[in-house]
Amino acid sequence: MKLLVVEGNNEETRELRGSFGILPYHLLFKVMLHFLEPSAIVNSVFPADDREELPTLNELQKYDGVLWTGSSLSVLDNIPSVNNQLNFGEQVFRSGVPFYGSCWGLQIATVVSGGKVGNSKNGLEFGISESVQLTEEGLKSPYFTDRKNNFKSLCIHFDEVVKIPENTNILAYNIHSEVQAMTIDYKRSQFFGVQYHPEFRPQDMSLIASFLAKSLVSKGAFSSLEEVEEISNNLLDQSEIPNEIADYGLHTQEIRSWLDFIKEGIKKK
Repeated sequence: MKLLVVEGNNEETRELRGSFGILPYHLLFKVMLHFLEPSAIVNSVFPADDREELPTLNELQKYDGVLWTGSSLSVLDNIPSVNNQLNFGEQVFRSGVPFYGSCWGLQIATVVSGGKVGNSKNGLEFGISESVQLTEEGLKSPYFTDRKNNFKSLCIHFDEVVKIPENTNILAYNIHSEVQAMTIDYKRSQFFGVQYHPEFRPQDMSLIASFLAKSLVSKGAFSSLEEVEEISNNLLDQSEIPNEIADYGLHTQEIRSWLDFIKEGIKKK
């Protein structure tokens, strides 16, 4: 299986986070994919970097799947790091290759296919999500075959889907966001994405919380640095974390199911 991971952050952000010990998101995905599919060939691409030469349509079609990471960017911003990714997202949909996205990846796919993303009226969802519920379509979806309903995941997002594109099925929601998972049929590809971060481990989320603490307080998402630090510390305490997050195999299961779905498609070729 040959997979392409699209990094959502630009080089400046990757370097800044790296100086704090945070792995770039494309490497977090690579770790996850080799955990789920050890024999997979995983390449990465960086459309947020202006100088990056991106795969052509023919080159994209040599992949079995494309996965799009999270990002610190907002799709609402009209800047090159965002616009380059929207343009590349259009190319991915044109390729006919199965397409997955976490958080930012979901938002990119939504905008490219004609939907809208906006600031959540409920503000930031951060750390451990509110309980996620599967819709009737979600209960029937092959991507949630092994996922028990009413689950929690790791998350961080200010923005959310506010208008779904055509040819969309909402698979999951919670009290924070009406779209927590969905599929989109657009151009030649089907997209599956989630608003949360199955690829994160608790220690990743804890480190990100510490890194963002000052920014989150200055934006009014939290009242004090101590409040954010408590969340960061709790993420490292096994007794404070739901089993579906503490167990990485459970936390990543919808991506495992997506990979299994791709493998079935490869067998039929």
